[in-house]
Amino acid sequence: MSISHITSTSELNAILSKSSDKLSVIDFHATWCGPCHMIAPTFEALAKQYKNVNFLKCDVDAAKDVASAYRVKAMPTFVFLKGSTKVEQIQGAQRGALEDAVRRHLSGSSSGAFTGKGQTLGGSSPSTLQIESPSIFEAFNKLDPQVKVLLYLVAGYLLFYYIS
Repeated sequence: MSISHITSTSELNAILSKSSDKLSVIDFHATWCGPCHMIAPTFEALAKQYKNVNFLKCDVDAAKDVASAYRVKAMPTFVFLKGSTKVEQIQGAQRGALEDAVRRHLSGSSSGAFTGKGQTLGGSSPSTLQIESPSIFEAFNKLDPQVKVLLYLVAGYLLFYYIS
């Protein structure tokens, strides 16, 4: 779904009335706000990924009535609504928190609180559980080069410490 731009409270109410059980996320931003510009690509990517969510943008300077209705005091602020009920608010350009909140509120709208097969206590014997763990060398090769250098330095320090 594309992102809709909100300019008034009546426009927002019209959108929310059409989707009483749907998740809506409003991005309150300002044109002069640096963090708003920084988080915008993430918001756009979420809108492309989750087509069953209403993604809305509201310029706080152009639609002061909408911003004051949700008591927006900082930019960016993301308001999550189920129908017209506010369920969460995130202040700041926190990419992880934004992505997590969208996933969390979508999973809460499904039939159960948890998705996936899961395991119950005593539900399977240890012989049927398969845990794959990479070898220490595979794990080491996947490390960031700076972390590898740090580990080499620590190993060298410990080697010289125990030799002397």
